[in-house]
Amino acid sequence: MGKRDETAPDLLKIGEEYTFDCGLNLSFTGFQEPDMDEKELRELARERGMKGSKSSLTFFQVNTVVENVGKKRLTFDLHYQYHHARIGDPARKATGLELSEGALFDVVLHPGRRLAGYFVFAAKKDWGGHVEIDSKLYLEPSLTTLSSVWTGRLPGICPSDTSLPTVKDTAAEPQLVSPSAAMLAAVQAEMAKRDEGKRIALENPRLALELGIGDPDRNSGYDDGGLIDVNGVTAHALSQAFRLSADAASRIVGARARVGGIFTSVEEVILYAELNPREEQLLRERAVVLPW
Repeated sequence: MGKRDETAPDLLKIGEEYTFDCGLNLSFTGFQEPDMDEKELRELARERGMKGSKSSLTFFQVNTVVENVGKKRLTFDLHYQYHHARIGDPARKATGLELSEGALFDVVLHPGRRLAGYFVFAAKKDWGGHVEIDSKLYLEPSLTTLSSVWTGRLPGICPSDTSLPTVKDTAAEPQLVSPSAAMLAAVQAEMAKRDEGKRIALENPRLALELGIGDPDRNSGYDDGGLIDVNGVTAHALSQAFRLSADAASRIVGARARVGGIFTSVEEVILYAELNPREEQLLRERAVVLPW
């Protein structure tokens, strides 16, 4: 299959999102200062051709969320390229430091799943605070290239320079927070979604079925935080979804067959599959049991 380019038609501001035809949703959630060792960042910047005094270089972090809202598993590489421009001046490319931890490269995303990550960049303070982030996604095996651009202003950089373009929705600009705090908030939000999905599955299984809770292959639009219905998946899927060993997953499948193919509760899974405390905790975090 040949290479096909698809580009988001408009510049996207901070907080906006775009869904490509393949079912991949991208949102550029904000800027913040990297919670990283500045000496390491400056060494990386110098390696990539950015030179300057200690006061002339600045670093910023781009936070992003990708979500598979389609019906097929997506495998892709996600890269960002940073540009800035003053009015009337040609755009210049700054340095993307591409620190691997937290960055979204070589991603396998199943239907209904979402991932958050970040990218770190270096810039010179006298370049100004207007930012354009160009994202490039390379999907396999179709060799499709997806492109999009986000715009905004770096907080705290050249605030008095009126020659720079501004973002109209200034309320969308986030406060500076550390990546660890942002990651903690994101994880807590996903846990809250799972807790709500478990509550619905327990109190109203019919509603859970309609919402697609626990079924990663359905695209109902309801985000359950990554819950899995233990009654509806294979041993391999159990191992991957719950980070269980192949032996533990096989014990669950064997126990499910012994009870007639359907567990009636998570407690029943734990009892009949003889899960140890660690396996039990891994299962409880993401498991639901639906009676069909």
